[in-house]
Amino acid sequence: MSNKYRFEEIIGEMKELLREAIDLVPEHARAQARSYWFAHISMNLDDSHGYMGGSMCSMQDTLEEFDYEDEEEGEQ
Repeated sequence: MSNKYRFEEIIGEMKELLREAIDLVPEHARAQARSYWFAHISMNLDDSHGYMGGSMCSMQDTLEEFDYEDEEEGEQ
């Protein structure tokens, strides 16, 4: 398994765990959790979060750097 593929899997697993975690939060505390830690973690994973804002370097951005490295190696 390539590092890139495993990294992509980890992003997916983290998104699944994040959704599971927010579902465990009691209803009365869910809005605050969504506004803070859920939003921050979501924005740091990728751009498919629906929040106004983002990360300077999300995990998705880093995943795309794997492609850049592959292109550089192919040029040599």
